Amino acid sequence: MSEKQQHEEAQALYAQGLWYSKQAEGERQDYLDKAIACLQKALELYSIHETPTEWGRAQNALGEIYGSLERGNRQLNLRRAIACYQASLEIFTREQAPGEWAQAQYGLGLAHLSLPGKDTRQSLEKALLYFQNALKVYTLQDYPLAWAMVNNSLGNLYCLLPNEDRYNTLKQAISCYENALKVYTRDRAPENWAMTHQHLGNVYAFLPGGERQTHLRRAIEHYRASLEINTYEHTPEHWGDIMHSLGNAYRNLPPGEGEGEEANLRQAIDCYSQALRVYTREAYPLEWASTQTNLGITYNLLPEGNEQERLEKAIQQFQNALEVYTLEEHSVEWAKTNNMLALTYLDMPDGNEQENLRQAITCFENTLRVYTREQFPIGWANVQSNLGQAYSRLESGDIQQHLHQAISNFEAALTVYNRKAYAFDWARVQFSLGGAYGSLLEERQEHLQKAITCYRAALLVYNSEYTPLEWAATQTNLGTSYCHLQDEKPEVRQEHLEHAIASFEAALKIYQPELHPLDWQKAQSNLGFAYAELPHGDHQSNLYHAISHYEAALQVDFAQAAPIEWASLVFNLANAYREYQEGNRQKNLEMAIALYQATHKVYTPTTFPLEWAATQNNSGNTLRELQIGDIRANLQAAITCYENALQVFSALSMNTYALAVQENIASVQKTLQTL
Repeated sequence: MSEKQQHEEAQALYAQGLWYSKQAEGERQDYLDKAIACLQKALELYSIHETPTEWGRAQNALGEIYGSLERGNRQLNLRRAIACYQASLEIFTREQAPGEWAQAQYGLGLAHLSLPGKDTRQSLEKALLYFQNALKVYTLQDYPLAWAMVNNSLGNLYCLLPNEDRYNTLKQAISCYENALKVYTRDRAPENWAMTHQHLGNVYAFLPGGERQTHLRRAIEHYRASLEINTYEHTPEHWGDIMHSLGNAYRNLPPGEGEGEEANLRQAIDCYSQALRVYTREAYPLEWASTQTNLGITYNLLPEGNEQERLEKAIQQFQNALEVYTLEEHSVEWAKTNNMLALTYLDMPDGNEQENLRQAITCFENTLRVYTREQFPIGWANVQSNLGQAYSRLESGDIQQHLHQAISNFEAALTVYNRKAYAFDWARVQFSLGGAYGSLLEERQEHLQKAITCYRAALLVYNSEYTPLEWAATQTNLGTSYCHLQDEKPEVRQEHLEHAIASFEAALKIYQPELHPLDWQKAQSNLGFAYAELPHGDHQSNLYHAISHYEAALQVDFAQAAPIEWASLVFNLANAYREYQEGNRQKNLEMAIALYQATHKVYTPTTFPLEWAATQNNSGNTLRELQIGDIRANLQAAITCYENALQVFSALSMNTYALAVQENIASVQKTLQTL
């Protein structure tokens, strides 16, 4: 074969290779394999010395094809592409062949941008250098399309480039994409225009900084622009991707932004639902599962509507996702979804609360199979904290054992959360740990001391100015713990109750009856109890304060919402009136009797026998002292009350109480005989 024939055959193979590389119909990877074969044969016929330009161009073309080849070992294909481009640069220089040189620089940038491996940052930095080299030749004036293409790729690179200054890195990406749009217009390059708008939407959606709502609004604008070209009918895959991203943007809009939180979240749900027209479980299982998860999150966030119904929908979405996400194949997604499912069960307002708690515990424990302290320390600590919350609310089985488990979970979380690095998480767990210790029944006094320590720790972070509600709740719980802390020495007990009073009064600086009625009522009720229990000081003055706080608490209508707490408060108020000697003593006694009787709306012999018996016994004590009206009738009513109490104490084998009541009956009967 003559040199001329050899050159002509090489040219034909080169042209055939380029033709194969441009084919989009059919099996594209098969065409690329054929293109590679043609170009490799062409390179065997070209000579680097005799036909350097043709040889260099073939190397560039072969590099481009290897860079597009997805079949086989992707990393090996990209390494081959890099070798081809570098080979072409043995021929092409910026001065003598700027176009071919820039083509090779751009190809090298693309290959390094896509190159997988451990040295991602190094590959991206090389890609950045090659793209910047290409732009030394590709200018807006001389090579507008190539300039736009490189800017678009450069934007992609900045999105991936790890950098501590994430905001400015992404701003560079935005600048590159906006450069590309100087060339890519809706009319002249609709597909590229739409793709670049989609990229811009993605960057704005993740752009950090204080202008979150502005960034998300811009993301939505760019996604909407892209949808003008990427329609469901013409490009369903792109349309599905954009609808999913659009859903994320609407979901993440800050509350109150745009048409309002409810409208934004409803819009997100509509976008996700639209995306599922493309993302079917069969065709796109991972995308389908991701969309199901995002739908679940959005239903969780909705502020309006039937909460139970919303959360049931969220649970169904998460369970759908877990049909795809498995521990073996998608462990992190499986764990995340289990965690969100657990949190949803914790928030369920209706249904079987205890069953929901057990479901939450199972899901949290699943999450911990993946979230280890070593690999996911913050996630692990958060799950430990939530698991502690679930165990502390369990009311079935061994409740004390559940509390010990909760304490173990809270203490585990505190091995990660510390006051310096995670102050508010640390304080939140200290608060919860205090609640668990305060609920333990065995070694009661020791555990109350631990609860107090935890609440005091939380108050090192919580303050009335920046975290008023958390501070007030901690003050309330701290005061309650001090109230329950017993001591044989009256002066120590006095000190504990004074601490309690100070804590409750601190809470009332935050709680207002109009804004926080139940919290205000609880603090008032607790203050009344603390004053009534004070062993020292003017007892009548203490009772006056107790009565004032109890009656303030009763200004809040909570009898229907919390009947047991209401009855306890009324009982305590009755006791205070029975002991109160100031003012009209007989009126005080009448008030006490009326209050004891009022508790019978809640305390009955069958539902609360011991509490009912206590009100009967105390009513008897009060009736004995009552000197107005028919005294004999008062005493006979006292005997009836005592006999009611005696029946319960005897049935419960509370012999000491029964004996005391019998003595009271005998005493009243003796008094009646003297009348």
